[in-house]
Amino acid sequence: MGRLRLPLVPRAIRLAGVLAVAATILYFSVVTPPGSGMIRTGPFGVLPYSTWLHGLAYAGLAVTLAYAFQDSAWRDRTVLVVVFLVAVGYGGSIELLQSTLDARTADVGDLLVNAIGAAAAAVCWRVLTRWVRFYRVRRAADFETPVR
Repeated sequence: MGRLRLPLVPRAIRLAGVLAVAATILYFSVVTPPGSGMIRTGPFGVLPYSTWLHGLAYAGLAVTLAYAFQDSAWRDRTVLVVVFLVAVGYGGSIELLQSTLDARTADVGDLLVNAIGAAAAAVCWRVLTRWVRFYRVRRAADFETPVR
């Protein structure tokens, strides 16, 4: 069975994706959205809704970072460690920022959930890359799959 082929868009686009995810996390971390606090529990009623959002946000950041550095010269493990550290560092800096805001609070538990989300995403990325072969995309026609 062959590997799944996925496109590897130019690095500038991948980095723009990382910045978009980071900016979205920052925005929702400093602005209290209307109606916040109305939903108490997340899926399955096990964990609070905010815990799910933290985990998914930092998993998303870790995945976009891993994709951005997919073609780097670093070893896979090094990339995943850097991805994890950058995601957790970003989460820590946002928690510090939140400690200065009146409407928000910093929470070590949030930082822990951020780290768990980033670690889970890094592990999943490592597994995914064993089954996937990335190909470079330079123009829109590269997305087309040849008919055989």
